[in-house]
Amino acid sequence: MTDDMNISEMLAEQLERFFTDTVDRNLLVQVEQGTAATDLWQELEGLGICSALVSEAAGGAGLSWTDAEASLRTIGRHGAPAPIAETMLANWVLSQASLTVPEGPIAVSTELFTLNADGTLNGSDSSVAWLPSCQHLVLIALRNGQAHVCRLGQDNYPTAQQETLSREPHSALNLNSAKVLESAPIEGLGTNGLKPYLACIRAIQISGALEQLLELSVEYGNTREQFGRPIGKFQAIQHSIANLASQTAAAQVAGMYACRQIDAGNAEKGAMVAKVRAGQSAGVGAEIAHQVFGAIGFTDEHILHYFTRRLWQWRTEAGSEYWWAEQLGKEVISAGGEALWPSITSQ
Repeated sequence: MTDDMNISEMLAEQLERFFTDTVDRNLLVQVEQGTAATDLWQELEGLGICSALVSEAAGGAGLSWTDAEASLRTIGRHGAPAPIAETMLANWVLSQASLTVPEGPIAVSTELFTLNADGTLNGSDSSVAWLPSCQHLVLIALRNGQAHVCRLGQDNYPTAQQETLSREPHSALNLNSAKVLESAPIEGLGTNGLKPYLACIRAIQISGALEQLLELSVEYGNTREQFGRPIGKFQAIQHSIANLASQTAAAQVAGMYACRQIDAGNAEKGAMVAKVRAGQSAGVGAEIAHQVFGAIGFTDEHILHYFTRRLWQWRTEAGSEYWWAEQLGKEVISAGGEALWPSITSQ
């Protein structure tokens, strides 16, 4: 076992213990009502999770995306109410461009903006997760066809709170000659900028949330009695939970595949496969969980919908499974029929 794998496993285990002790329904409600989980964030920064993907030379842990998958999945499994995954991505791309990696939460836009000759930005994004509660924003902008990583401060962009399924802070972003704190060119991101990377993260978070749904459903099936025995003894419930388990496993494998593709320089392909598969699992998994719990899962007091609402939110962000399926279809068609089988078996 390598030192990197040891660090990866230890970090994921630390996060699991920390979230188990700190993230509960009360904290989720607090954040959804507009109060930032400041104490949670300070503890997380102390763990070093936000710099996990940053190189050791730049002060981070130097983990690969494959190594970080378990931590990202843990973040999703607990529905951690803070932009942890977004900040991990932002810090990674800032370090890739040799820019300053600041402290504090960072929002990420997946749209492509225009970097003007005077160094200002133009462009828009219909919805940016956690933007109202972040001190910095990272995005990709084009100047003469060259991609640039740009970092903006909170004073450089207006925010307007949006209502979303997850109820977490989101805002539309409209930039008109906005000032940039710093920017630098970057190679190798592809035509969709940061969208494939956040799509892979969302796929991994979905797999984590599905793990939580599976655990909750199994526990409820073993404790809720109907007609004199636990509902988990009924064959229909057993079949449903087995289906939920298979959807969870499929989403997890898709997320792991996405990480390996990013490490291999094929983020677009990883996003196409992972977001499509995880999105499908999110829809089926949420439906099964609510069927197992019945009406109680929809009540505000129950924890179930705090995860299913995030599943529905995450499947739409950074491109839905339908959007990515279209991209995958275009790629397959453009490569020609003879290239299809080799492209599948070579991975």
